[in-house]
Amino acid sequence: MLCIWPQVIKKACEINLVGPTRVTQIMLPLVRRAKGRIVFVTSGLCRVASPVRGIHCAMLAAVEAESECLRKELNSRGVDVVVVAPGEFTSGSSWLSDEAILQQAKEMWKQLCQEQRTEYGEDYFEKAIRSLEKYTKSQECDLTPVLRALNDSVVRTFPLKKYTPVSKKEKVQIFIADHLPRSVYDIIYA
Repeated sequence: MLCIWPQVIKKACEINLVGPTRVTQIMLPLVRRAKGRIVFVTSGLCRVASPVRGIHCAMLAAVEAESECLRKELNSRGVDVVVVAPGEFTSGSSWLSDEAILQQAKEMWKQLCQEQRTEYGEDYFEKAIRSLEKYTKSQECDLTPVLRALNDSVVRTFPLKKYTPVSKKEKVQIFIADHLPRSVYDIIYA
């Protein structure tokens, strides 16, 4: 994993783990009283290893673990806990550009210590950052499966524990990551 300075890790943790946990803790008395439902949104790919996604995947896997614990804890109190874990349904061109990614990469490179720069090298760093450029390309993004899963998780009388609106390609990748030796996964997706 690319070594990242502490403030980036802290921000990712605040946004992806601490934020949802705080909201849940604040609302939990009302949810318990209403015998309501908690819905967490994670990622169907949080268990799929990929360069430059380590911290993000770790935080979303933590949210999934937290939801499983809450599900068991709150089940006897009549509260449902549901996870919606979509795949990479993104159309980042509206909020992210190649220029923004490269500018952010330059800032990150400046903040790396000399040991990290030497260890990874500028070529590796640039290649890892450029792997994010796919999020800036305008692409038709059908959010229907994600919206259907979110709607179902909220309004269904007996919701599923987990919804995974992912593409067929992502389903295969997740299956391989979960059920085959890691070496097989690495050969296919390296």
